[in-house]
Amino acid sequence: MKSFKKIVLSLATAAAFVGSAQASMINVGGVMFDPDSLLDFSGTSATLTQSINPLTGVLSGYGVITALSGENASTFCPGCELTLQYGGFHPIGAVAVPTATPGLAISYAGGWMKLFVDNTPDASATNPLLLTAANTGDGILWADLIGHAISGVTLTGNVEGTVAKPRLKDGGTLDIIGGAAFQHLNTNEQEDGADLAFTSSFSTFPTLPGHPKSLFFATGTGNFDGNSIPEPGSIALIGLGLLGAAFTRRSKAKK
Repeated sequence: MKSFKKIVLSLATAAAFVGSAQASMINVGGVMFDPDSLLDFSGTSATLTQSINPLTGVLSGYGVITALSGENASTFCPGCELTLQYGGFHPIGAVAVPTATPGLAISYAGGWMKLFVDNTPDASATNPLLLTAANTGDGILWADLIGHAISGVTLTGNVEGTVAKPRLKDGGTLDIIGGAAFQHLNTNEQEDGADLAFTSSFSTFPTLPGHPKSLFFATGTGNFDGNSIPEPGSIALIGLGLLGAAFTRRSKAKK
């Protein structure tokens, strides 16, 4: 009986070490990331757009995630793509539409962002002018997020640069409320208990057909940062191993 107990405890301990070393990688719908990585759940969209409603000032746009936890798309999403859509960020106060005035800051309320994983990639990861609602919103809803308000503000937009060459820089916080990755990203570990923090910068304002070059449409890049939760099975496996180690120490102590 004693030998049997020793074998069980040894197997549990070994399984914990193997599990912690090999089962930490998370795969959600084909998107893979490592919660043990120093970068954890951080990412970049090198292809991002921003549209500003000229009447209301509401922000919206599309993007493609091009890096996740330090890995490129061919590694974190082989054979698939991770895209995003956002909108509903309403300006607060009298100034609703940005101008090319450096130093201008506008606060926003509300807002949402949705990430989709698509196993039939069709969104350009290099040309933001080719991004549409159709090619960034197909596939599986991977993460459903809403703006996290801090003192009523979910996003702050700043105009930088010069009047001739303005730049837009935004930053805000988000809470995840659904999607395939919900259980892994609902951590409340960012500022004020948010799940994700994000920044974006727009410095290219192309002229579109029927629209002069202006701040109403821009292309740029975005970054987000968050934490992730390991698979429940991995946590249980590690716990089993620690329990086995504890029993082993207790048995030796009795001897």
